[in-house]
Amino acid sequence: MSTNASASIYVVHDTAESSVRSLTFQLSKLLTIQTPLISVRNSFFKLRLTELNYQDVIVTVGVDSFRHVCSYDSKGIVIAMFIGKEEYLEAQKTCSIPSSGVFSGAPLDKRLDLLASIWPDKKPLAILYSDYVFVDEKKMEIEAAKFGFKLQFLKTEANRLSVLKSVNFILEESELILAFVDSELYKNGVAQDILKLLFHKQQVMVGPSAAFVRAGSLFAIHSDSKSKLKSLVERLEYWLLKGELIPADYPDSLRVSFNPYVIRSHGIVLPSASYLKDKYDLCSEAQCS
Repeated sequence: MSTNASASIYVVHDTAESSVRSLTFQLSKLLTIQTPLISVRNSFFKLRLTELNYQDVIVTVGVDSFRHVCSYDSKGIVIAMFIGKEEYLEAQKTCSIPSSGVFSGAPLDKRLDLLASIWPDKKPLAILYSDYVFVDEKKMEIEAAKFGFKLQFLKTEANRLSVLKSVNFILEESELILAFVDSELYKNGVAQDILKLLFHKQQVMVGPSAAFVRAGSLFAIHSDSKSKLKSLVERLEYWLLKGELIPADYPDSLRVSFNPYVIRSHGIVLPSASYLKDKYDLCSEAQCS
């Protein structure tokens, strides 16, 4: 298929206008195809439905925007940004149009592989999750077994009291929580509350983002905005040029951030930056370009 000059890209969001302007500006610089970029708030997206064509692309910022777009009988395709894989899979179940995405966080096997090399305790790893994510427990258990781990799952309601009760319960048999991107579970400061609780119990979390590391988690494998945008552009241009949708996935370039205080307090010896790159294909936060 030749380049479709009539296609438009709609960026649907529910965030600060300055952040979206910055995102669309960066996106316009990276795109090699001249295509209109239109920013639309969630609350006004319904008013734009009649303008959409089948070749148009809707880029959603965050899981709420993805759910919002998926709830309408729309045209075009949707590509989700700043969303976890498990959030995406749950919301995608009811999506009305073809979808793809660029996931935040990192693949489970990569996280487990690194964890196995620095965390000697083989007690079950705790997986806490809400109704807003899709967790394939059996598949995850098989993956964890490859690295010598067992998993303990607990679904919880996404409110502070229920989450903290669940954390206390699940950590009776586990020393570590392996957290996924779960926006509903960790909103309104709940993540910080959990990390404070873990600190007092001398237990830890492997977080899904650098923000979790700054707040007190052991480490996180994640991608930066530049890598996410590069993956988004690849999907946009492939669709605009060939009319084909690249499946949802993580960006190619991932980095790892460690919390030095938590690392020291647990007596962990970290692999070198070169080893992280050679064995895990991870850029050390201190040496990322």
